[in-house]
Amino acid sequence: MAIVALIATPIILDVIDDARKSAGLSEANMILGGINNYCATEEIKVQMNSSYTAICKNGMTEDDVKKMVNLGNADIIEIEYTNKLTWLKVESNGIIYSLQDNKMVEGDLEKPEPSFANDSWSTIVENIKNGNASVYNVGDTKEVTLTGTYAGTYTVRIANNSTPTECSTEGFSQTACGFVVEFVDIITTHNMNSTDTNKGGWPASEMYSFVNTDIYNALPSDLQNVIIDTYTVSSHGSGDLSNFASTDKLYLLSTKEVWGKEGTSGTINYDSAEAETRQLDYYKNNGVTTDSYSGAVKTYQGNSNYWWLRAAYSNYSYSFYFVNPSSVWSIDSAFISYGVAPAFRIG
Repeated sequence: MAIVALIATPIILDVIDDARKSAGLSEANMILGGINNYCATEEIKVQMNSSYTAICKNGMTEDDVKKMVNLGNADIIEIEYTNKLTWLKVESNGIIYSLQDNKMVEGDLEKPEPSFANDSWSTIVENIKNGNASVYNVGDTKEVTLTGTYAGTYTVRIANNSTPTECSTEGFSQTACGFVVEFVDIITTHNMNSTDTNKGGWPASEMYSFVNTDIYNALPSDLQNVIIDTYTVSSHGSGDLSNFASTDKLYLLSTKEVWGKEGTSGTINYDSAEAETRQLDYYKNNGVTTDSYSGAVKTYQGNSNYWWLRAAYSNYSYSFYFVNPSSVWSIDSAFISYGVAPAFRIG
């Protein structure tokens, strides 16, 4: 009997311990689900009655949670709710459980620091909407997986996260205002138009349709869900009399958004919409000008390559601007196939 007890006791203790951990984990997940369900219902009440007092807010306390769910034997150690639950740490049956990937796991984990590379697109947007865009830095990168014809993993980066006062000017392009993300390198090549024309500018181009249909549809749905419409101003060619405005999901950059107005070498004279936009923070921070432009290089299949801009050349009826492999601006006929590296805004 002594030998049997010696063998059985550790097994029984392990079973008891496993049961305790399992019960604690179930309780922690029950609390997680209870909070989410309560706050989802509360949000509906807020929408129906603006005077309704909501408790689902940043800085939620244990007492707040007790109004939502029965904590049982558990205690709340840490909690943060900003539009949704972003952090929760619970102690149950003497074991600590922490929120990880939207579920509770055993362990006394540290709250993860915001990271553009690792945060979900919905988390990034929540930070932006709550005025916390500064937790991400211009130049931070993230991997994005496209599907279909352009299947593969590509890198995007934060190209802008500021909104200066000029962005509030009527008729000002929003393409370099707010939280702008751009593809670091070229996805594929395409012509601006199959015929040699810049008539109708960017909104009338075949490239516009290609970018906002083919490329947009290849993006993952969680990214599509957070891309916002962007008021886009673009220049005209000699066959048109005024600039164009469009509402875009994805767009190509313009000359000023890349090189700004600084520098004297190769001054850009025929982008008729340059006054309606500004230089993106990324290119400004990296000292990109018409004199110093190495920071504007983009590659395609491992080599620096040509990439199109949305700006029509106002002195000709057939040309658009592009960036050459040395990152110098130039113009070429619309039917030429150059690189496609779009940008978009989220929020």
